[in-house]
Amino acid sequence: MSPSPFAALQSVENHLVPAAFDGLKPEWLLEIAPATSPSPSLALDRCRILFNEAGCCWPFQSRLDELPLDSESVPAVLLRHLWQPGLAGDPMPEVLRVLKPGGLMVSVSANPWHAGAWRELGRSALWLPSWPHFQLLHARLRLELSMPPRAHWRGLVPGLNAVLVLVARKPARPAQVRPIRFRRPAIAPPSGAVSQCRAA
Repeated sequence: MSPSPFAALQSVENHLVPAAFDGLKPEWLLEIAPATSPSPSLALDRCRILFNEAGCCWPFQSRLDELPLDSESVPAVLLRHLWQPGLAGDPMPEVLRVLKPGGLMVSVSANPWHAGAWRELGRSALWLPSWPHFQLLHARLRLELSMPPRAHWRGLVPGLNAVLVLVARKPARPAQVRPIRFRRPAIAPPSGAVSQCRAA
């Protein structure tokens, strides 16, 4: 990995990432990002996990597909450049495991069809996901994709956007409905003496 991959795309990312969270206010955010890439400015409480070629390198060391986090404990995740060439394993199922039901996922990747990615990575840019492949990586996990139509169509035009940003949600857990069980009505025994009155 070069000392500062994707540095030329940082200004584009600084504009697009906050827009992806526009109107969405998670309690806090887990950012998973390359150790060499500065974070975009966000008005959200945030914890960061940084990675390099070997996997997570700060604040702990682990594989990207073996995060030492509790299941369904994170309300929102920002994945930045997780699809770099040379990274082993598929971290997406693991990220989905730690995300709460209904939780938000914002994913960022350089566009392999954009000249900026080629300047940064050269031929390695061929290994980055294109816009249709980027969506498929999320849809295969049954995430609910939610992006403005304009962002979707702009992504389809090769080389138009330097950075691909996708917003997805983990499906909420369906409410558990318990069937109501009715008991047979019990006839109570008579409480008083039966009247022997006769009409006159």
